[in-house]
Amino acid sequence: MDIKVFNKGTTRAAAIDELEALLKSETEVFWVDIFNCTDAEARILRDVFKFHPLAIEDTRNHRQRPKIEEYEGYLFLIINSITVFNTSERVSSDTLVYNDLSFREIDVFVGRNYVVSVHNLQEATIDELKRRFEIMGKSVNFTTSFVLYTLLDVVVDQYFPIMDMFEEEIGSLEDVILANPDQKHLNRLFELKHMMLHMWRVVWPERDMLSTLAQPHVLNFTEQNTNQYYLRDVSDHLLWIADMLSTYRDTLSTVIDLYMSSVSNRLNHNVQRLTILTLVIGILTVVSGFYGMNFTHTWPPFESPYGVPFVLLLMLSGICGLLLLLKRINR
Repeated sequence: MDIKVFNKGTTRAAAIDELEALLKSETEVFWVDIFNCTDAEARILRDVFKFHPLAIEDTRNHRQRPKIEEYEGYLFLIINSITVFNTSERVSSDTLVYNDLSFREIDVFVGRNYVVSVHNLQEATIDELKRRFEIMGKSVNFTTSFVLYTLLDVVVDQYFPIMDMFEEEIGSLEDVILANPDQKHLNRLFELKHMMLHMWRVVWPERDMLSTLAQPHVLNFTEQNTNQYYLRDVSDHLLWIADMLSTYRDTLSTVIDLYMSSVSNRLNHNVQRLTILTLVIGILTVVSGFYGMNFTHTWPPFESPYGVPFVLLLMLSGICGLLLLLKRINR
């Protein structure tokens, strides 16, 4: 458990036994970050912060969609950190991995003068949040809503590189499919579509959650709630991401249709070539089969020195005539 206390531009660390005094403070705002919530931390959430048992249970069960719930005197939020999955990282039951994306839950309590974040895995989001607080230093008057805004902003900022990855991959696959459609390209298209679907299930409820938070009356129990404009900015970012996800999904459907058309056209060309080859072989078979029959007399006679050249010329003429006919039909 890591506790940071903000007071008039100063930041200090605090111990667990200071929590009750901090909750009664009229001047200090503090942030509690809980990594790997055990029974001891759960008791603090229950006995010190007086959080509802259902909310505490949600912090122990990290398989839930983003949501916001209002309790008496505080809010409970569930948000999702989404990063590009690294095969070297530890995968646990708290991490949902879909192809190249890793989805991890962060639970947040927001009260009058505190923000409590709970996560069961080491989070780059929390590390980045601490880094930003260090950079801001004395230049920012930390309030509860501002701490919440910064946390949400860091989470949403992680989505933009993923959107860039989607855009680059879709563009490159579109070019490759036009030149050389292959089954592995189709498999990748479906993987991207699968990832976008799961990201949509995170982004859309978070967008609604941010729209709710941006309303002035929602955080009216916090001190100096003057950061609605910041929260609206994060909400706008999520709206843009949701719109782009919808656009990319439509584009993916178009690229998949393009792949199917390319494969169908290539199949048609192959069938056309095989058909021509079959017709050519058919002409050769008819001519050679005629002269291979057990006729006593034929023309030219078998003993004629011009018999073989005549038959070869006849075969060549038939093939040329067939090709000219097919060329005229295809015009």
